[in-house]
Amino acid sequence: MTALVIDAWPEDDDPRWRGAVAAFTKHHAEDPRVIDRDGITTTVSLDYHARVSAWVRRLDASAPLAARLAALAQHVRRFEMPRAAYPAGSQGYKRWRSTALLRHAEIARTELVALGYDDVIVTPTCDAILKKKLAHDPIAALLEDAVCLRFVQDELTQFATEQQAAGRDRAAMRTIVAKTWAKMSAAGRSAAPALLAGLPPDLAALVGEVAGG
Repeated sequence: MTALVIDAWPEDDDPRWRGAVAAFTKHHAEDPRVIDRDGITTTVSLDYHARVSAWVRRLDASAPLAARLAALAQHVRRFEMPRAAYPAGSQGYKRWRSTALLRHAEIARTELVALGYDDVIVTPTCDAILKKKLAHDPIAALLEDAVCLRFVQDELTQFATEQQAAGRDRAAMRTIVAKTWAKMSAAGRSAAPALLAGLPPDLAALVGEVAGG
């Protein structure tokens, strides 16, 4: 198995940054789930964080350090927190999600403090992971845009297939896509149409409808 490089900013030679890349790469490499991406077999966590990090850079090549660090750590060790361990339904989902976000932020804070980052960097990084002030924090908004665009690019087609198999109709799927769209900033929404060509025609049309209001 080959480890993907999750460092979207290789030109940054600050030893703390290099340490953060190494620390979170180690966490993500311990994910027992594997995925094949363009002929490379890697872990689901390495693939996920590499793709989110790449989207952060694509959206903002001068992204703040806190956004870059949050992209490295956004779902750190989520493989240890399966959704199935919590009750079905919306309340179980909210409990799982809240617990997972707190754990991700806790691990991120521990690693970043150990590397020598101060609270000026650590707090906004963890706030972005926790999705605090999403509508008002440009760092959190940038991370959320990257997360949503990665979902559209990598998972939306399979997700739609699963929803159809579960008996959900087009209107229900449109509602789900609309919720994703609502999470994104204007910059994220501007980047989304470029992904439509990679979607099945019916799904691309649905996303286009949502984008068009």
